[in-house]
Amino acid sequence: MKNVILTTIGLLLILFSSFKTQAEEIKVASWNIAWLGSHEYNHRTDADYKKLAKYAKQLNADVIALQEVESEYWARKVFGNDYDYYFSTKDWVQRVGVAIKKSQHFTVEAKEYKALDVGKVRHGMDITLTKNGKTLHLLAVHLKSGCFAAPLDSSSVKAMPSTSIKEEKRKEACTKLSKQISPLEQWIDLHASQDAAYIVLGDFNRRFSQDIALKYSEDKGLWQALNDDGKETLWTPTMTANSGCWGGYYKEYIDHIIFSPKAKEKYIESSFEQLIFKPKYTKELSRNLSDHCPISVKVKL
Repeated sequence: MKNVILTTIGLLLILFSSFKTQAEEIKVASWNIAWLGSHEYNHRTDADYKKLAKYAKQLNADVIALQEVESEYWARKVFGNDYDYYFSTKDWVQRVGVAIKKSQHFTVEAKEYKALDVGKVRHGMDITLTKNGKTLHLLAVHLKSGCFAAPLDSSSVKAMPSTSIKEEKRKEACTKLSKQISPLEQWIDLHASQDAAYIVLGDFNRRFSQDIALKYSEDKGLWQALNDDGKETLWTPTMTANSGCWGGYYKEYIDHIIFSPKAKEKYIESSFEQLIFKPKYTKELSRNLSDHCPISVKVKL
């Protein structure tokens, strides 16, 4: 009888340990849901919102960095009432937000990161999650679009042609993206100095794989500018992977989830996923769902 009792206690301890480990595991995602708001570019029907909601349920993430979502009202059309929502106040339909699952019972500190606004560009959201005495810092971003691989140093940007409207827009994009490097570095420097676990995630509008393939110096590549030594040594699973979104129509990732060394210790190996939409690519479908497929990782707090 004594052996039976001891065996039962042992099994209960194992079971409790399993539940505890499961409770500490969270799924963190990023999703740009193109033009999800009151803008004229949003032509979605009720059927489209139902499809988006189906994919959101399949994603089933605990924390989601959102881009191009106007407000909590529009986010609820996709993610429902199971989340608390935190949005930037930038006066523009393409806002940055974060959805946090209520059932996780995080203590949440949320504030806007306005330093990223270097001139008619989007703010970030600075989120601190605490649970069971453990903390994770997140910066959700949507950086300036249009400078996906060009060098970002001042001399290269200055030398860019601007004889057409298209060239002018590209030069402006590279100018603004280069200016966003400093506030990104400031946020990273602050949290690295505190020896904190931090993640920067969202739509960077930058192909880090190209930054690396082109062997850019620190002043030319966005990845090289952010990725320093020591506590600022960064890692992202999108660096060497190809995107399968819309059948690989967009081959190289511009959405990223970047880990600090301490956050990388919390990363659950091989947990990076991209949720692929089932239909074949058409321009209309990519507008009605999104031209971005959500990406996610799992971490332990």
